[in-house]
Amino acid sequence: MFKTLTNTTSLLGECPVWCERTERLFWTDIPACELLALDPVNGEVQRWPQPEPLGSFALTADEDVLLMGLASCLGYYNLITCHFTKITATPGVAATRINDGRCDRMGNFVFSTMDAGEQVQTIGRFHRLNAAALETETLDLPAVAIPNSICFSPDGSTMYYADSLQGCIFCCDYPSLENQRVFTTVNGQGAPDGSCIDAQGFLWNAEWGGSRLVRYAPDGKIDRVIDSPCVQTTCPILAGPGYETLYSTSARVGMDKPTDSDGALIKAEAVVAAGLPEERFTGRLN
Repeated sequence: MFKTLTNTTSLLGECPVWCERTERLFWTDIPACELLALDPVNGEVQRWPQPEPLGSFALTADEDVLLMGLASCLGYYNLITCHFTKITATPGVAATRINDGRCDRMGNFVFSTMDAGEQVQTIGRFHRLNAAALETETLDLPAVAIPNSICFSPDGSTMYYADSLQGCIFCCDYPSLENQRVFTTVNGQGAPDGSCIDAQGFLWNAEWGGSRLVRYAPDGKIDRVIDSPCVQTTCPILAGPGYETLYSTSARVGMDKPTDSDGALIKAEAVVAAGLPEERFTGRLN
């Protein structure tokens, strides 16, 4: 089902984002402090080293500028000049770093923080960088250990989020944050990592340690399971023309005997569903 793109190996690949304007697939290798981009036509991979771990990022109105969530701060990064313009420091308690993030349907960047140490404590939170004022606020959601799966229903009225350590994906009404509830509980060896939403409102989740990607119906029931050649799949994305090609990042960090697939970007060889364009951060660019 999947083809392994062997020139795309990362220690911990995360946050795949498709830019329909430049027709490139971006993702981050968090511990390697690197942003990567694949040109699917010629297979070339471009890399941008960063001064610290890049947890997540978002597209902006300028195709050459990304909103970056580095470990210690948020800011704009110019892909041409490689210049970073800081917006604000990472919110929350000390010794945390930015992890998963994605723009909501209104163009605000919703992101998470987690313990940056080896012994992960439950001090992670979910935050929002509001586009209008370029100010951060901490969302009134419970603290988590390993925050993941941030994504939004097609109409923007439901937010999904996870704590990988708890093995649950949660959801709530958005932006009110009311009606917080368990969307689904992952059974088996895997833990919920990154997610994306397709055009039908189904949630695709990559299971860390589960060697599979799972599509959930809006009621939280499993609709489809696709086996992965990677043990530690990290985040899916529906990309390419028509948003019909399923990719997933993966990780080889912590593995004693990784295969060529572990840590690679993988690509489905058949159409599985149609996705949606990635929302862009609408905050002003300096």
